[in-house]
Amino acid sequence: MASVAQKEEEEEEVPPTIKLELKLLVDQTSNRVLFAEAGKDVADFLLGLACLPLGYVTRLVGKQLLSNSIASLYSSVESFPDAYLVAPAIDRAALLNPNASSYSHVLLENKPKSSVRKKFKIYYECRNNNGYMFLSEVAGRPCPHCLVAMSNKMNLLKDREEESVERAREEAGGGYVKGMVRYLVMDDLAVVPISIFSAIDLLNKLQVTDTSSLYESVVEVGMEEGLEILKASLQSKTVLTDVFLPKFEGGISIELVELGGDASTTNG
Repeated sequence: MASVAQKEEEEEEVPPTIKLELKLLVDQTSNRVLFAEAGKDVADFLLGLACLPLGYVTRLVGKQLLSNSIASLYSSVESFPDAYLVAPAIDRAALLNPNASSYSHVLLENKPKSSVRKKFKIYYECRNNNGYMFLSEVAGRPCPHCLVAMSNKMNLLKDREEESVERAREEAGGGYVKGMVRYLVMDDLAVVPISIFSAIDLLNKLQVTDTSSLYESVVEVGMEEGLEILKASLQSKTVLTDVFLPKFEGGISIELVELGGDASTTNG
C-alpha cells in the first residue's frame, strides 16, 4: 500500500493543465467568428502547427480525418514487413511517432515548456588521449582503437548566429513571435500583428455593416480545444467558427460590442 508521502509525490508529478486565452468577435447575423484577439502564447501555438510532422498529426487526430492517401501511407508503415526495413523498430517509431519539434506540442500534449536549455552539444572521447580523434554521442562506448570507455566530455560550441537566435528566443520567452504584442487570428487561422489593421478597416474588409450584431467573448484554449483546432484546420477554412461557435449554444456570457463606447454585458 502506497504511503501518504508517495501519493503526494505522484500528485505533484502531474503537470498543471495548460490554458490559453482567446478573445472572439462573433457576428450573430452571419453566425460566424469574424476574428479573434490573442497573445503570444496562442500565436506561437498556431504558427507551430505549420511544422508538425504528418506522422505526429496522424497519431493525434486519427487516420479517418486525413485524406485517403495519407491514411493509406500511415497504415502501410504500420504493417510494413520488418524484413524489408533497415532498422525495423527504430524506423517504424521514427515514421509513426516523429519528434514534434514545435511549440504547438506544448498545448497538444499538455507539456510545459522546459526552463532548461542545452547550451552545448555533448560528445565523449577516449580517456587515453592517444591521438585518434574518435568521438561518441554515447558515454562509455568502447574506443574503436584501444577499447577503453569513451567518457571524457567535450562540448561542441554552436555557431554565433545560432547562439544569437537562441538568446533572442529565450528573451522572448520561447516560441516564434515577440511578446508584449497582441495578435489577430482570422477564422482561417491566418495570424497577423494587431497593429496592422484598425477594427474599422478589418470590419470593412469582412463586409460587416451592422455592428449591433457583434459580440465578443473570452474563451479558454486547452489541450482539448487545441486538438479540435488542429482537426478543423485539416478540413475547414472557418476553423474558429467550427470549433467555438457550438460552445455558445450553452448560453455562455458574452459582451455586446459598441465601437467607440463601453461594452454592455448580455447572455447568448
